[in-house]
Amino acid sequence: MVGILVDSKYAGSLWCKSLFDSLTQELRKKRIPFSMIDKSFDRKADAVFIIASDRQWTVDAITQFNKIGVKPILICNQAEPLPSCMYSCVCSDINASMKNLLDTLKDKGKSRIALYGINTDSLPDIGRVDSLFTWREDHVKTMQVFNNNGSLQNCFDAFLRSAKNFDAVICANDFAAVSLLKNLKEKSPDTLQNLCIISCAQTQLSRFYRDDILSLNLNFEQYGKAAVSLYHAQKKHHYISEMTVKVLWTLETDHTTTLPNTIDLHLQSSEDCFYEDAELIEMLTVDKLLQTTDEIEKTILRCLLANKTIDKIAEQCFLSTNAVKYRIHKIVSQSGAKDKEHAVSLLKKYITDEE
Repeated sequence: MVGILVDSKYAGSLWCKSLFDSLTQELRKKRIPFSMIDKSFDRKADAVFIIASDRQWTVDAITQFNKIGVKPILICNQAEPLPSCMYSCVCSDINASMKNLLDTLKDKGKSRIALYGINTDSLPDIGRVDSLFTWREDHVKTMQVFNNNGSLQNCFDAFLRSAKNFDAVICANDFAAVSLLKNLKEKSPDTLQNLCIISCAQTQLSRFYRDDILSLNLNFEQYGKAAVSLYHAQKKHHYISEMTVKVLWTLETDHTTTLPNTIDLHLQSSEDCFYEDAELIEMLTVDKLLQTTDEIEKTILRCLLANKTIDKIAEQCFLSTNAVKYRIHKIVSQSGAKDKEHAVSLLKKYITDEE
């Protein structure tokens, strides 16, 4: 039995319903019984899934579960570090999704981008804007934000005054995209001729505007699958403390970019001098000598430390002399030691207990 806790204020939204349906469908598919958590929690539950959006509510909920030794699995739109909280997480890969979005616009020859209908109180909206500006490249000539601070009409009026400066609009959600489209058709239809409108949401409403709006698919079905996979992994491997899985958004009409089979990498030399220390290099070599050996090879090493001959080692290990020589060559090669004598000298230098 697992428990599911949902932020009540978030519960009525399309996004919460989609995440909840994705999770419960996967639980039913895997025949994992579940129950909703209201004001009390049954300690017999194997795990707790939390679906939430509000940051403070989420922190409070996770903190209460942590106090009784439970690390919940959080399912949310966008992850951010939650202080003093222990939890695993399934969230949207906003960063990679926005990178793919800009690549799509580049393929379409769009370089003057408006970010439309952005809610400055929304962490997901802010995260998308930050990622878009992070991935902005030289081909993007213009990128301007038009905020929706409680009025889509005011947002549109601000955009219309400079609409001719843009050839693409990335909308915060389908509602902003539909509002923009309807207003442009009414007040500035010519603007639409060369304008690519992309929406960051997945509503039923957007299906009626597929000819005019390129919509992102949030791949909601993957969130439940990922959350249940985390549940199974942590149940099977108790040493796994926390895990995060990010779900990539894709365009409904996904583009395929042709890339070369090979690329030339231009990598700078690392400035980390930690691995240049001679003493450290010796100890790393000894550690490789010990890590890459099986029990027979460890016996061979002990014999080498005792200055035994190859014939004596072969007799003790019930091997032929050629087999012993082969294993010594293998051990030395894998460790990075110069030769057998170098390997033995390092072992004698750092190993005080043969066992």
